Formats: sequence, structure tokens, C-alpha cells
Amino acid sequence: MPLTDFNNRKTLATIITRTVVWVVSLFVLGVLAQTWHLSRDIVQEEVQRTSRQTSTLVVNFFDYRLASLQILQDSNAKSDTVETFFDDYDTRSLDYFFLREDNLEPIHSPDFRFITHLSDVIWDDGNALFYGFEDVSLVRILEQVDIHSNWNALVIESQLGDRHTLIRRTPVINSESGEVLGFLFVGIVLDDNAGLLASLTRGSNSDDVLLKFNKTYIASTISTDDSYTMESVIHQINIGETDLSKLLITETKLSIGSQTDALTVYSVQRNPSVLALRNSYLFWIFFSLVVITTVSFFTRRWLNRKVTRELAQLMLYTKVAVNKDGVERFRGSSIHEFNHIGKTLSNTFERLSEQEKLFQDLFNFSLSPIIVWTENASILQINPAAQKSLALFDKASDANNDHFVLFVEQMSPLVKKANLGATLTGIDVPIGNQIYRWNLSAIQTRDDKTLVLSQGLDITKLVEAEKQSIKAREEAEWAAKARTDFLAKMSHEIRTPLNGILGISQLLKQGGGDPQYKEKIDVLCNSGEHLLAVLNDILDFSKIENGSFKLEKHSFKFHEVITALEGIFAPQCESKNIKLVVKNHLMPGAALNTDQVRLNQIIFNLVSNAIKFTHHGQVTISFAIGKTNIKGSATLSIVVEDTGIGILQSQLQQIFDPFIQSESTLTREYGGSGLGLAIVKNLVTIFNGDIQVDSQVGLGTRFEVHVPVETVKLQTDSMTEESAIDFDLFTEALNVLLVEDNHTNAFIAKAFCEKYGMNVMWAKDGQEALDFLGNMDFDLILMDNQLPSVSGIEVTKQVRDTVSKSVPIYACTADNLDTTRQAFFAAGADYVIVKPIKEKSLNEALKHFKQYHYH
Repeated sequence: MPLTDFNNRKTLATIITRTVVWVVSLFVLGVLAQTWHLSRDIVQEEVQRTSRQTSTLVVNFFDYRLASLQILQDSNAKSDTVETFFDDYDTRSLDYFFLREDNLEPIHSPDFRFITHLSDVIWDDGNALFYGFEDVSLVRILEQVDIHSNWNALVIESQLGDRHTLIRRTPVINSESGEVLGFLFVGIVLDDNAGLLASLTRGSNSDDVLLKFNKTYIASTISTDDSYTMESVIHQINIGETDLSKLLITETKLSIGSQTDALTVYSVQRNPSVLALRNSYLFWIFFSLVVITTVSFFTRRWLNRKVTRELAQLMLYTKVAVNKDGVERFRGSSIHEFNHIGKTLSNTFERLSEQEKLFQDLFNFSLSPIIVWTENASILQINPAAQKSLALFDKASDANNDHFVLFVEQMSPLVKKANLGATLTGIDVPIGNQIYRWNLSAIQTRDDKTLVLSQGLDITKLVEAEKQSIKAREEAEWAAKARTDFLAKMSHEIRTPLNGILGISQLLKQGGGDPQYKEKIDVLCNSGEHLLAVLNDILDFSKIENGSFKLEKHSFKFHEVITALEGIFAPQCESKNIKLVVKNHLMPGAALNTDQVRLNQIIFNLVSNAIKFTHHGQVTISFAIGKTNIKGSATLSIVVEDTGIGILQSQLQQIFDPFIQSESTLTREYGGSGLGLAIVKNLVTIFNGDIQVDSQVGLGTRFEVHVPVETVKLQTDSMTEESAIDFDLFTEALNVLLVEDNHTNAFIAKAFCEKYGMNVMWAKDGQEALDFLGNMDFDLILMDNQLPSVSGIEVTKQVRDTVSKSVPIYACTADNLDTTRQAFFAAGADYVIVKPIKEKSLNEALKHFKQYHYH
């Protein structure tokens, strides 16, 4: 290269230093020109940050306040005092209850409360009158509140003028039947609410706050001692000057339930520190620019003199090291950093050379197929494993050549996509009958060309295994669904004719007639009850298997269990000439809190089995309770002993399996589904208890069960006796619409209803029921679930939406599932009767109707 050309070219150091100086100079001029704007932006950002923080604090405080009130309200609605109020209307106990709640949580207490039943206000705490709300005002609140359990922002007329309030209602639900008894309303009065405003001021770190309801300012903490007035602040808000003058005004819109932006809170803050921050920032920016300019000037001179020579030697080494076949070691530099860079480059060149050789070895000897593609999706390089997979050298078969062409066509769009920078993993592309999973990624060459590297893995066996797994899962899911559908259909199909069997047998039994048929009618009743028990066992076991079985705890006197036990099984033992011995070691009047129905199911199944397999001697049932801890938890021990046929020791572990009895001959001799002990075992597990069994053939069997329970004290020691069926419930004939597609079921239900003096109209499907409702008025609707074309749930929805919202609808379903009950309640039903319909269950339903719907 001529010397003149070398001197005319600028070194990298000169270019860098001159570029740095020019950039810094332009930067300095630009910063000086934009100093004021930068300071203003920083102040504005600080103001916005403060405003966002204040708004967040306001929203969090307000949401916390409403959430605390909502939790307290929902807790009060579920209390026993509120629930029993709908039975005895003891306003004094209710007043004391809420007074105690307000004393415990004075901060979270609402301004006023009241309770409604349907459309009537039946109780209020007396605080509403303090705010000018009379009974008519509470009725207006009831009419305006949304049906959902959300907060409502309402303007209510009162004796003191319009009041701006927040109102929420929550249902009071009967814990046993699930019926909505009424609603508990709570309210907050926002007008001049000093406590709320003071809390908002403290919670948002503000000097003052203003509260606006829609377009009306209803409260403020601004006093005469402030240097500003409420009118001046409102004026600033109206003209839009809220960012920063002497005051910072933050607007926070609050959503109440479904009403967006119903409330607006304006927080007023004084911010003298922000202005001082702006001035200080401007000073230091100017000072920093002067220092940077000075340092840049001297740095340029030093870099040109000190770095140029060493940088030139380093550049010369890079050219020599790259151009030669071998790697030459760097000779060194007087500058430590350049010396380190040169040696690092030398080591890097050596490693690159080794890596190239290592990559080539990995490429050639890899057992996985590896292919290097050009940017046009042409194969540039292919390793031996890929050649073997593609059978490129097998010229004897045209099929292999077809496989190769098809493979390239399928890979071409993937290669082009990877060439654009995308990393593709897990792409399945077959080669003939084999399936390979490919990973594609772009690599950069020294001459800035982009290649695509693809590596494959033979996953043919894995794909086949995945297909088999998916097929097995689909078959299992289909089987589970088929079993669930079968149980649901079986429940309905069996309960429907069973309803006819039990209903007709009860009518025949009560109708008297020839005594010679009484025994046959009793056999018919007992057979129907036995079939119903087997059906219930199967459905209960299905619920347990599906994990949908849940305990429903309530308090009850334990002697109720003893009474039921003796009443049911004493006659059975007497008929078999065996003795029934019940030993109750619990304290007289002892009361427990647990699932009484499931506890009875455990006891009754064990006692029923003991009586079934005992032909002489006695069946002994013993009850005892362990020590009670501070929380009221204890252990109930149940021991059932018999002198029956006994069980072989080798078969004791199998008796708790479903559909299993100790011997196959027992099924033919004694009958049964084989689910009783399986259900007992699962119920004990759900109770978190344990069960043990000991037996000797010919001597008898002993079952011992331990379940945790809670001991409670009931308010009264009196025991309510089950009353006989009363057919004189109503003073006048009721018009009842019976919706039932089955003739037998309709005949039985109609016969039962006519005993109460009711006028029954029978509709065979949903459309006929709607036609009846359009032409006649009814006091009660009995709605079946399984109807032709349209289900009873859908018909119930149509009645509620189009015909009547007030007529009571009592559902009748053979599907004893919680999902069906909840679906009926959601559609608007008031009560659910489970088929087969018995006189006792119908009598309980009619008592419910008389208490809540009959006027």
C-alpha cells in the first residue's frame, strides 16, 4: 500500500475520539436547549406518580371498607340468630345480636340495617330514622336494590332531604332446606360522613378530600382554617387545573357494583417539595453538562496520542491471524487492556479452530441425522446418519428416492421460516414409515451468510405409544361418562315405576278392604322399600366414587338416633325371635354436631347386616364418647355385635369391597346389593374415622367404628315428636297444576293431593302446562323433571320468565342428585320432592307450602 494512501486514512482511534467529541457536543447543546422541558417533564412525572399513588390508596381503602362490611354482612346473614328470627320473630334477640356485633366491630359497622321478607320490611335497627329514613324510604330501597349481591349507589328521599347511600343486600338461607327466607340489607350514608372522609384523608395521605355523587358534591373536609375553599377547589376542577399549581388535586372514580363511576373522590395535596426538586434538578444538569464538555475535549487529545499506535498493532495482528493457516500468538502490547484483548483473541482463534474440528467430528459421527440447509432450502451438508435415514445411496429402490423428494418438500417451508430467525423445536416430519422429530435453528457463518441446522430424532415408537395412550384415555373417559349416564337414567327409570308401586301400595294399605289381601299388600310395600334401599345404595356408592359426596353437619340430640334405631329394628328382631340390646353410655340429653343422616346410614347398615345374618341370640349396639377437648371435638365409638353366622378370617378384608359378600351362596340366600359395607367404609373415611371388624364362624361378628364429632349444648331439652299426617291443612280447596307425563305417577300424586281436598289439573307436558297457566290461576304447581321434548327445569324457567313470578313451584324428580336440585332452584323452584313420592314427604312439602306461601 502506498504511503500517501496510508496517511490519508484515519485510524479507528481518531474516528472514535472525534465521533465521541461531536456526539457529546451535540448532546450538550441539545440538553441545554431542552433543560426546561426536561425539568418540566420530571416534575410532571412526579406529580402523576403522586396522583396515581393517591388514587390507588383511595381505591384500596374504599374497597377494603366495602369488603369488610360485606364480610360482616354475609357472616351475620348466616348466623343462627338471624335464621331463627324468621321462625319466632324475636326482635329483641335480634337487636341484642346486632348491638353485640357493632360493639365488636365498630369500625366496620354499617350506618343502618333492616331485614325484609319478600316485599315487606320486617325489622330494622332504628338507625335509619336517625338519617331521616322512614318505613316508606326503606321500601323504596328494597325496590331499587339490584337482585344480585352487589353494592348499589342510590339517592333516597328522606325527611332531611335527598340522601346519597350505598346499599347491599344478602339472602338469609335456611341451612337445612336451602330456601331463601328473606334478605338482610345494610346501608352507608355518604352525606357529610365525617368518619368516612377522615379515614379517606388519612388513608390517601391527603390534606383534604371532596366526595361527589354523580354530579353532586355531597361531602368535604375543607374547613375555614385552610388557605383555600371548597368553591375554589371545585372551580379548579371545572377548569381542568388539577395537575400542579399550589395544589395537587387527584380525581379517583369509584365503581359501585355494576354502576361505574358512581362516586368520585377528589384528593387535595400541597406539594412545595416538587417545585424545589425541579429547580435543584435544573442546576445540577447545567453543572454536569459543563463538566462533561471539558472532560470530552481533553479525552479526545489523549486518545489520539496514546491509543492510536497500540490499536493499529492490534488490528494488524487480527489480519495476520485470520489470513494464515495456523494461529499465531499475539506479541503483546504496552497497554494492559490491549494486551489482554490480543491474548484473548489469540485464545479465541485457537478455540474456534478446535471447535470447528470438534463440530465436524460431532457432525460426522453423530447417530442422529443432521442436515445443513442453505437459505434457499437446499441441502448443503448431510451427515452419515442422515444419509442412512434417507437411503440416498440405495439406488435399487425408487421408493427411497420418492421419500427423499417428499422429505425435502416438507422441510423447505420450515427451513425458510427458521432462516428468518425463528427457532423451531419438536417438528414431526416423517421419512417413509419412520417419524422423526426435528429441531431447526439458524447459524451465522464468517462471511455473514445464514445457514439452517436441523437435527432429527426417530420417535416412531414414541408416537405409537402416545396414540395408544390417547386411545386408552378416551376409552376410559367414555366408560366413565357411560356409567354416569347409565346411573342417572337408571335412577329415573327405576324410580318412576317404583313411585307407582309404592304409591298404589300405600293407597291400598290405607284403603282397608279384604283382610286376606293385607299381608300381600304388606309384602308389596316391603319389596318396594327394599328395592328403593338398593337403588339408594347404588347411587350413594356412585357419588362416593365420583368424589361428589359431602357431609352436611347440623346439631341434633343423640337420643333421636337411639329412638329411630329401636323403632326400626326392634320389630325386625322380634319377628326373628332374637333380642335387640342398645347400650347408650352418652350423657342424658347429649347433643352432637355432625351429619346425622350419614351417621344413621353407618349405624343402620351395620345393624341391618347384623340382624340379617343372626338367627338366634342377640344383636348388641353400644355407644360411647371419648374425652372432649377445648374446641368441642370428641370421638364417638359405635360397637355392633351379633351372634350370627360369622365370617371367615381369610375373607374379612374383602367384605368392604363393593358388590362382594363373604360367600357367593349368601347372595342367593340373603339377597342384597353387596354395597352396604362398602358404603359404610367410605362414609367412615369421609368422616376421617376408622372401622375395625372381628369375627368367628358360627359365633358372631363385631364391628367397631370411631368417628370424630363435635359436642354442643342445645338451648332446649325438649324433644319434638314426629306428628301424624294431618290432611286438614287448608281451610279451602286449592287449585293445583300437576305436570307429569307418566299416567301411573300422575294417578298416585292426584290421589294423594285429593286427600287434602285439592282440585288437581293434570298436564302431560310442558306446553300443556303453559296453556293451563295462560287460562287459569293456580295456587301450586307440582313440576316433574323428565318431560317429553322439554325438561321440567326449562318449563320452570319459562313459567318464571313469561307467566308468573309468584306462583309456588314444587319440583318432583326421580334424579336424587345435588346438581338437579340446584338446577331447579336456579330456574325458580321453591321446593324439591324426591321420587318415589310418599305421603310423608308430600305432607312435609305441603306444610312448607302452608308456612311460606299459603295466605
